[in-house]
Amino acid sequence: MDVKIGVKLFLKIQSISLGVIFFGLNLGTSCAQELPLNQSVRAETLSETICMRGYTRTIRPPANVTNTIKYEMLRKKGYAISSMHDFILDHKIPLSLGGAPNDLRNFMLQTEDESKDKDRVELCLAKTVCAGRVSLDEAQREIWRDWRSASRLCSGFSIIEDN
Repeated sequence: MDVKIGVKLFLKIQSISLGVIFFGLNLGTSCAQELPLNQSVRAETLSETICMRGYTRTIRPPANVTNTIKYEMLRKKGYAISSMHDFILDHKIPLSLGGAPNDLRNFMLQTEDESKDKDRVELCLAKTVCAGRVSLDEAQREIWRDWRSASRLCSGFSIIEDN
């Protein structure tokens, strides 16, 4: 199957799912089982998945797929193609917390500033989960509900990036 046709088919199927989600459910009250999660990431697999350095690089969707998703999301919001560089396509539940890499429910558009702020929260939450201070389930639920308020789970934990 041609890659463009495959991506378009994937997007068409996922857009139907998005319509059901956005108009039929209250996502703020979802439990972790209903969230767009990577089923390989569980409490018992943390050391082989999200707590292993470089793990997210192994599951991140390719740029041609994410660019297509980003374009479709911008188009549906009424933005011109020229605004693609004004937004970052991000996983609402980050890959570093076991978010599903290819589920359209898990994608969101952000400004660059929002993206940088959210990245700091993501890093901190991943560190707190891997340190055993916060459960994976709680971190996933909280960042799905509101990434800004999820930062409270990082209280007393450094969110300075390692280089």
